[in-house]
Amino acid sequence: MKPKRTYKDSLFRDIFNDKRRLQRIYHALTGKLIPLNEIKITTLRGTFFEDIKNDISFMAGNDFIILMEHQSTLSENLPLRMLWYISKLYRQRVTPDAPYKKTRITLPAPHFYVFYNGTDDAPEKWTMRLSDAFKENNRTLELEVTAFNINYAKNGELLQKCHDLKCYSIFVNQVRIEVAAGKTLRQAITSAIRYCKKHDLLADYFASKEQKEVFDMVNFKWDWNRAMEVRAEEAAEKASAETADAKTTEFVINMLREHEPYERISRLASTSLENVKKIAHNNNLAYN
Repeated sequence: MKPKRTYKDSLFRDIFNDKRRLQRIYHALTGKLIPLNEIKITTLRGTFFEDIKNDISFMAGNDFIILMEHQSTLSENLPLRMLWYISKLYRQRVTPDAPYKKTRITLPAPHFYVFYNGTDDAPEKWTMRLSDAFKENNRTLELEVTAFNINYAKNGELLQKCHDLKCYSIFVNQVRIEVAAGKTLRQAITSAIRYCKKHDLLADYFASKEQKEVFDMVNFKWDWNRAMEVRAEEAAEKASAETADAKTTEFVINMLREHEPYERISRLASTSLENVKKIAHNNNLAYN
C-alpha cells in the first residue's frame, strides 16, 4: 500500500511558526506592540486535499486574528481562499449552535496579508478584494487582502521594518543568484544557508535545521494543478484496485462453482485463503 500523500510545510511557514517572529512582523504590519503571551498561533493544519491548510494565522490578543499567506505565484483568488480560512477559524472558535443564539457573538476582527516573492513583476504593495470577483457591482460581501512584494531586490519599506522578513527575502534571493550561476537547487540552498549563517541572517533558524529539511521545504511548491493531478492519479489507482478485486472475485466464484479446493483457488487467484472463504460465504458457495 502506498503511503498517504500529505503536504509539506513551506520554508516561510516553518520560519514564522514562532511567536517571537510573529510579534515582530505584527509590529511591522500594524505599528502596534503586543506582548508575547497575547499571541496564540491558530494556523490550520490540514493533511490532505479535502482539508484546509493556510500558511500562518494567529490571534493578537482577543480582538484580532491575523492571516498571512506566502505566494511565489500571483493569484487573484487569494480573497476567496482567505474567506475559506477565516470561516473555518471562526467555526473552530464558536460552538455549532452559537449562530442561533439571540445575543450577538463577539468575534476577533480579521486582517489578511499576502507576501509575494515570485519572479513576475508586481508593485511593492497592492490590495485585492473579494468583490472584484462578482460579476455585478455588489459589495454585500467584502474581504480585503493587503499584498506585499517582498522580493529583496525591491528593498521595500516592509522589509526595513521587519528584519526576519528581510532575512527570509535575502535567503530566497541568494538561492536564485546561485541557481543563475549554474548551481543545482540543492547546491544553491546549501550555499545560501552558509551565506545566511555567515552574515547572521536567520542564523539561529538555519543552525537548528538539517540542510535536507530546508531543501525539502524550498523544493516543495504548492501547485493546484499538480494537486489535481495527484488526486486524479489516486482516483485511478483506487479504480484500478477495485477493478482488480472484481476480476479476482469473478475468478474465485467460477472456481468455486467447479468445487475446486480452496487452497488451489487461493494459489491460482493470488489471493489469501481467508478471502477465498469470504467470497464463498458471501455468494452462498461455501463447501468443505
